[in-house]
Amino acid sequence: MRNVPPTTANYLQRAGRAGRRTDTVAVALTFAQRRSHDLSHYSDPTRLVAGHIHPPLVAVENEKIVRRHVHSVLLSAFFRWARDQHGRLFRTVGDFFAPEQGPAGPDLLRAYAARHPAEVADALYRIVPSPLHATLGLSDWGWLSHLTNPQEEGILDLAVREVAGDLDLYRRLKQEAAAREDYREAERYAEVARTVRGRELLGFLGSRNVLPKYGFPTDVVELRVAHVPDREAVRVELQRDLRIAIAEYAPGGQVVAAKRVWISAGIYRLPERNWQVKEYAVCPKCGRYHSAPEQLPQKTCSVCGAALFSGQRRLYGQFLIPEFGFLAARETAETREDRPERFYATRPYFAEYEREPDPFALIDTLSGPSVRVLARYSRYGKLALVNSGVDGRGFRVCWECGWAEPAPPFAGPERPARRGREPAHADPRSGRPCNGRIQTYHLGHEFVTDVLELRFQGPLGDRPDRSLWLSVLYALLEGASEALGIPREDLNGTLYPYPGSLSPALVLFDDVPGGAALVQRILDDPVPIFRAARRRVARCECGEETSCYQCLRNYYNQFCHNDLRRGPARDFLARVLTEAGQGVY
Repeated sequence: MRNVPPTTANYLQRAGRAGRRTDTVAVALTFAQRRSHDLSHYSDPTRLVAGHIHPPLVAVENEKIVRRHVHSVLLSAFFRWARDQHGRLFRTVGDFFAPEQGPAGPDLLRAYAARHPAEVADALYRIVPSPLHATLGLSDWGWLSHLTNPQEEGILDLAVREVAGDLDLYRRLKQEAAAREDYREAERYAEVARTVRGRELLGFLGSRNVLPKYGFPTDVVELRVAHVPDREAVRVELQRDLRIAIAEYAPGGQVVAAKRVWISAGIYRLPERNWQVKEYAVCPKCGRYHSAPEQLPQKTCSVCGAALFSGQRRLYGQFLIPEFGFLAARETAETREDRPERFYATRPYFAEYEREPDPFALIDTLSGPSVRVLARYSRYGKLALVNSGVDGRGFRVCWECGWAEPAPPFAGPERPARRGREPAHADPRSGRPCNGRIQTYHLGHEFVTDVLELRFQGPLGDRPDRSLWLSVLYALLEGASEALGIPREDLNGTLYPYPGSLSPALVLFDDVPGGAALVQRILDDPVPIFRAARRRVARCECGEETSCYQCLRNYYNQFCHNDLRRGPARDFLARVLTEAGQGVY
C-alpha cells in the first residue's frame, strides 16, 4: 500500500487483496507518506491494524427515509393509474413536468391523490413502522402536505419550480443570444434546455428527496470504455458516485481495472444536449461560497466585501456538471509500479438553502451569561463540491466531442477563460480530428442534504478566530459520532460566515446521499454531544496548541490539520457547558 488507508475497514479491504490461497503466505506492506495522517498511524500502527469497526446500522424508523418510501408508494400507484386511465407514460423530466401537450404530471398527481385511493392507504399501513403512523398522519393523509400543498411548499412543488426556472432561464438566454445573432451560443442554450428536459425522471425525483435515493442510484456516472479498442473493454464497468467521480474520473486521471490502466480523456455529452455551467467563487478572505447559473451577479463577497476573483489559490471560475459521465482514452496501458494519477476534489462548501429555513431558535440548555447558542435545522441544505484541477487551473473541454485535458500552467497575469478554436485534437470516441470550440472549466457537483446550523453569540461567541471554530466544529462532529453511535464518515461540517458577524456559523451536515436526518438527532438533545466533544479534546495527550488523530484530526480534514487546536476547543466547550449549568463531566 503506497499510503495509509483512511480507516481500519479500508485497511482490511486493501490487505485482503494480498491473496487468499492457503499454500502461500500473504504479506501486507504499507508505506507512510510524509503527511499528518500517515505519520500519525506510522507512530502507532496498532490503532489501524487492530482498530474497531463499527457495525452497519439501518434506522428503520427514520422519519425522513420512511417519507420517501411513502412517496414511492403513491407515485407507483399513480404511474399505473396515469397509464391505464390517460395513456400517459412519464419517463423523463420533460414528460412529467413540462409535456408538449396535455396536463403536467404534478397536476394529474394532485388530482389522483385528492381521491385518497384505498390501494395506497392499505399499502402504507403495511410498510410504515407502527410508531410512525401518527407522526406521518396516515389516517388523515397528513403526509401528503410534505409532498405537495396549496402553498406550493412541498418537496414536489420545489422540484416543479426548479424545472420551470431552469427552462425559463435557458429559453431567455437563447433568445438573447439569437438577438445578438450569436446562433452558436443560442443553440448551446437550446441543448442545455434539452438536457434538463431529457433527464431520467426517477433519478431526478430521487436526487430531490422525493423518492428513496438508496433505491435509485441517481448520481452514479460512468467512465465509458465501450469505444476503446481493448479486449478488456467489454467486461469493464467503471462507475462512481458523481461526488467521487469528479475527482477520480477527471480528465487526465488514471484508473486501474482488469490489470489495465484506463485514462480519462473527455467528458461525455449526450446527443443534442449540453452540460449545465455555473460560475462560482470562494471568498479568499472569509471563505463564503458564491455561485450562480452562467455568471455571478457580483464581483465582491456578500459578507466581507473582499474581491472574489483574486487570491493566491484560484478558488473561482466556471464549473460544468458532468452528469452524463466521462470518456476513456482509446489507448490503455499496462499497470506499472507508479501510482495512477488523480485530480482530487476540494472539500464541500455550504452554498445555500433550497427552501427558506425556519429562523434560529435559542438552545436554552446550552446558553449562559456570556454566550447564546442558536440553532436551526433544514432538510434542504445545498452543498457544493468543486474540482478545480491542479493549482486551480481547471480543465480544457471541447464543446463538440467532449475531449478534455488538464489545463496547462498560467502564462503571465491571470485572465478569463479563453474562447475560440485551437489546433485540432482527437475525438475520444472516434479518434478522428475535431476542431471544436475549447473552453476552460472546473468540474462541480451540488447536492441537497440535511444540515444543522449553529451560531454562538455574546462575548464568548463573538470571536473571529477561524482556528477556534474549525476546532470546535470537528470536536462536535467527533462528539456526535461517539454519543449517538453514528459512523463518523456519515457526518461532516464546514464554516459559513454571515454579514456583520465576527464569528462564522458551524454547519453540520449528513454526508450520505440525500440526507438521513442524522444531524437532527444532534438538535434533539445537544448536551450529550457537547459533553462528548469536550471529553474528546480534554483527555487527549497531544499538545494543547495542536491536535492529533485521537482528538480532532482525520483523513478527510487534512486541509486544516495545522489549524486544529484542541486546547482552545476544550476551554470553549467547557465554558459553554459550565455557564449553562451542565457541568463538564
